[in-house]
Amino acid sequence: MASQLRKLVDRLSQTPLHPQWFALKDQRRNLGASCAQLQGTVLDVGCAESKPKAFLPSGARYIGLDYYSTAMDWYDTRPDVFGDAQALPFADSSIDHALLLDVIEHIPDPDKSLAELNRVLKPGGSLVLQVPFLYPLHDEPLDFHRWTRHGLRRAAATHGFSVSDEFAIGHPLETAALNGNIALSKTVINWLKGWNPLGLTAIALPFLVLANNCLAWLLARKPWIVPIPGTTKLHRLDEKQGAANA
Repeated sequence: MASQLRKLVDRLSQTPLHPQWFALKDQRRNLGASCAQLQGTVLDVGCAESKPKAFLPSGARYIGLDYYSTAMDWYDTRPDVFGDAQALPFADSSIDHALLLDVIEHIPDPDKSLAELNRVLKPGGSLVLQVPFLYPLHDEPLDFHRWTRHGLRRAAATHGFSVSDEFAIGHPLETAALNGNIALSKTVINWLKGWNPLGLTAIALPFLVLANNCLAWLLARKPWIVPIPGTTKLHRLDEKQGAANA
């Protein structure tokens, strides 16, 4: 029953009936904004289903990289290259642009990964980095970090990047609704798995999620709501530019 409920919920990912609607509804638009102008060789680290590939210009060369056990055992995907984000199998200054989308929180040593990305990027190349902020543990036990925009800026400076663009995804009320929906859904699923009679509340779950999402969406349209951290675009500095900025 729990498995069937998960499959049903997946089909509703682009509707406010989905518990994670606020995390999924603008995914295609955000990928388009991040990828549409990237030319040359684009490395997608932790690529999973390689979704960014469809949003790149026709002349771009896409390389999807993922860790072997993650791709094979968790997601059943086949990246272009198996590899570790902390030891990238590419030559120095061989990549024009890199994507690190909802991945760095799953890397044990993110400093190694950022240093590696700086190494393989060409001078003036860019890194598009996206992270969750207030979000439950997921893909355990490989979930290690949460970042603020201030922490990302410091990490960028430490590893030779400058921040060229930064924007947030979502509003505090939307984040609250998202986390509330996830907590409620996981509770109901656990009741179903344990044959708890309270699992019958699964019948009402879509209506509760819908009401929660719609209310948060409406209230978040008010101009005084401040957005939360989301995506940051970084640029690799060459030695002359870095020295000048220093």
